[in-house]
Amino acid sequence: MKRGLRGDMAFDTGVLLEFFSGSRAGEVVYRAMRERRVFPLITELNLVELHYVLCRKVGFEDASQKVSALVESGCIQVVETGRVSQRAARLKCERSISLADCFTIALGEEMGIPALFARREKELLTELDKRPFEVPILFLDEILDAQP
Repeated sequence: MKRGLRGDMAFDTGVLLEFFSGSRAGEVVYRAMRERRVFPLITELNLVELHYVLCRKVGFEDASQKVSALVESGCIQVVETGRVSQRAARLKCERSISLADCFTIALGEEMGIPALFARREKELLTELDKRPFEVPILFLDEILDAQP
């Protein structure tokens, strides 16, 4: 399914890492968020993952400032992990994907919105080939490839 960055979406951590990277993909995400065309939702687990991955690149203090600024901007909504933990546990039990990916998809299921990942991950594609998820799974790289 190809579509632009529009509406509410459950963002995987990789999408926010692109946002902070300054890449072409990150610029597209930034513009869509700034123009309020897309409203990302993430779980607390994804926020922790974002924090530690950024920490490895820029140090703890800079990572903390970046993550805090993003949350305080109101451009994203952080959903409590407990709200989707049962769904995430079920997905992790049934599927061979990372726990963070399970939380992203569980959030999409809970909210009835697509889950957006930065790129096609092997494990996720394998699971999609076996059977679809309950929500659309979108990939930022496919959205960019579809743009003129």
